[in-house]
Amino acid sequence: MSPSLRRILRIASLAAAGLGTLFWLGGLVAAYAVPSARADGFHMLGAILVTLYWVLLVLPGLVLALLDRWPLVSALFGAVAMAVATDVVIPWLPWGLLS
Repeated sequence: MSPSLRRILRIASLAAAGLGTLFWLGGLVAAYAVPSARADGFHMLGAILVTLYWVLLVLPGLVLALLDRWPLVSALFGAVAMAVATDVVIPWLPWGLLS
């Protein structure tokens, strides 16, 4: 793999990891912003799910990008993380047209 392609994939992975981390923080803020009168415990499922998203998709891509290992795998982690975050934030995107 050429050094320029490797650098582009690393930058894309780091950008996706940054956006994924912002999505994770936003999800935690939304989960903890539920008023105590409405807090029945189910709002914490959102915090758990968004943390799983960060640990399973964002963190591996970030670590691989920072270590400069397997740039294609790191970019794929970032692409999947962005696809999941985009589908959660904007669920009306026509993902069905891609298949």
